[in-house]
Amino acid sequence: MKNIKYYGQHYVNWVLRLGKTRSAVFGFVVLCSFAIAVQSVLSILFKGEIRAEDLLRSIIFGLITVPFVIYFFNLIVEKLERSRMELEASLHSLSQLREQDTALNAQLEKNSRDKTILMATISHELRTPLNGIIGLSRILLEGELSPQQREYLKTINVSAVSLGHIFSDIIDLEKIDSRRIELFPREVEFSQLISQISHFANLMAEQKQIRFHIDYADDLPDFILVDNARLSQILWNLVSNGVKFTPPNGELFLNVIRQDPHHFSFILRDTGIGIAKAELPHIFTMFYRAESAKQQKAQGSGIGLAISKQIAQLMGGDLQVESELGKGSTFTLTIQGEEARPREALALHQHALKVLLVEDIEVNVVVAKAMLSKFGCEVDVAMTGAEAYQCFENHSYDLILLDIQLPDTTGFEIAQNLRRRYENEEVDYLPLLIALTANIMHTKAEYQQQGMDDVLRKPLSLEALADCLARHFESWAETIEAPDTSPPALPQDDAPFDRQSLREFADVMGKNALLANFALFATLMPNYLANLRQFLSQWQQSQNAEDRKRTAEEAHKIKGAVASVGLIRLQQIAQLAQMEKESGWEEGIAQWTAELESSWQNDLHQAQHWLEKDDPKG
Repeated sequence: MKNIKYYGQHYVNWVLRLGKTRSAVFGFVVLCSFAIAVQSVLSILFKGEIRAEDLLRSIIFGLITVPFVIYFFNLIVEKLERSRMELEASLHSLSQLREQDTALNAQLEKNSRDKTILMATISHELRTPLNGIIGLSRILLEGELSPQQREYLKTINVSAVSLGHIFSDIIDLEKIDSRRIELFPREVEFSQLISQISHFANLMAEQKQIRFHIDYADDLPDFILVDNARLSQILWNLVSNGVKFTPPNGELFLNVIRQDPHHFSFILRDTGIGIAKAELPHIFTMFYRAESAKQQKAQGSGIGLAISKQIAQLMGGDLQVESELGKGSTFTLTIQGEEARPREALALHQHALKVLLVEDIEVNVVVAKAMLSKFGCEVDVAMTGAEAYQCFENHSYDLILLDIQLPDTTGFEIAQNLRRRYENEEVDYLPLLIALTANIMHTKAEYQQQGMDDVLRKPLSLEALADCLARHFESWAETIEAPDTSPPALPQDDAPFDRQSLREFADVMGKNALLANFALFATLMPNYLANLRQFLSQWQQSQNAEDRKRTAEEAHKIKGAVASVGLIRLQQIAQLAQMEKESGWEEGIAQWTAELESSWQNDLHQAQHWLEKDDPKG
């Protein structure tokens, strides 16, 4: 069949190349010859001879019929060829459409990747200065201020927090679009949750002289398993809307109730302008903004309520609204949340690992060694990249913990170098490589792309370390008893130190060892600050990029040091001081340096006093 089609197509092409006239003459000759041949054969078979009159009759018949046959044959051939050409044109067009579709799909995928990269970039670039504004404004609010200065600072703080939540909505918009939004439920103390809500709601309401009231039922559990960040995001959107549409001297009422053992409701009622009934079906639509009675669009992005409803549904609940023009609105948020118990004593396991700790800050070394010893690990310490390579050559390790910024290299360079040597068969075994970092912006995948197997955040947490070791060395583990590290309810104040971290350090190291670490920090901190002041002075005089980098690197060291003794306020300031590529660094570095110099002794004294006198564990 394929051969017939092949030769038939070649014949048609040949006929078309001859042209109509020559193909007609050729057909005439062929058909006449064929007719004479057939007539001759038949005459011999049936009559035994060839008669001239029979041949003449065949020739006359052929002359009469052949033109018609040739005409219709050529007509059919022409139509077939025209159909073939049209089919080829259609196939060519289809091929072009497929290529265009492939190109468009590739462009859409690229746009999606670019959007994701843009969101990640914005996350890195915007979050850092925002956190700086929030942190420093809180620090300044603790000082002595005039009433006008305090109001200005409150406005700055609330505006920065508001911008952060709006930014979270935008990030979630992209995640919802690509179906990547996730929930991370954890045990949350309900009283702390209510305190947080009350705090930011009062701050927002004060800006418009609105009174905020909160009431909650007596049957609420002590702890609930919920994604606290997502819940706060929804409640912030609701309170923000309530404040926005409630006139000055109005009121906001929040009632927290338990619907059943697994569902809780947060009912927010305002005395604002209300929403028309015609607008209610659209209020949770993306980018929709209701019109006021004056036919003016409401302010805002139009995405907060839409995203809040989708997150509420992800949390096993819903978000609903009831409203009437001139009589205010009531938003009811319902979520699913299991009653939880306080986190039990952390189960430690005896791993008996040989560990190389690559860390250049002494106080960090003390804390990390104390934690690793809880797991039965034998620890060697290297404070530079050169020492790390030397230790690696002389000993066999199961695990290497790598600080990212070292005096002579980076943890990434060490990891990549060791991995390259292993792949080139220069070494027989590659230990597990885990990054130690205070950078909270990068994902685990980004560290893995740089040669790491995993990442641990600073200040190092006993729980995070236990999870990491269990994940990678579970088969080596032998359960041992551990102290109770679950902290009691924290007082709701703005202490310059992190009570939870200090409790954990005290449980791991013992109070006396922790106080000794405080003393070590007190001897090292003046040197760090002297180096920071020297590098800063050199940069201010030279504006040299190398001096600028050294200033930031010294601030990074200070951040790690203060984090290891729980001084969270100074950690936030040092975080700003180390971000030398961020806008505003040049204007703020001198102030941040002065703040570190003037505050570290007082903050350390407060933490030490609390540990010695006020810690309920004594």
